[in-house]
Amino acid sequence: DQRFEQTRPITAGDELVGTLTIDSLRAAAGTDMIGTRTEITTLSGEPVSTAFATLVHRRTTP
Repeated sequence: DQRFEQTRPITAGDELVGTLTIDSLRAAAGTDMIGTRTEITTLSGEPVSTAFATLVHRRTTP
């Protein structure tokens, strides 16, 4: 699952920084669900975009 919220368009010459935060963790029946948020800003800190994603990790047993 993934979605994006655009604050402003990316333009030629933009230098961007992404900061990923883990917003949530949930474990159930051998599966981990990891919710992330990535804030994308210019070098001066101006918001450009936010990306949200849910990652699924299936645990294995030896």
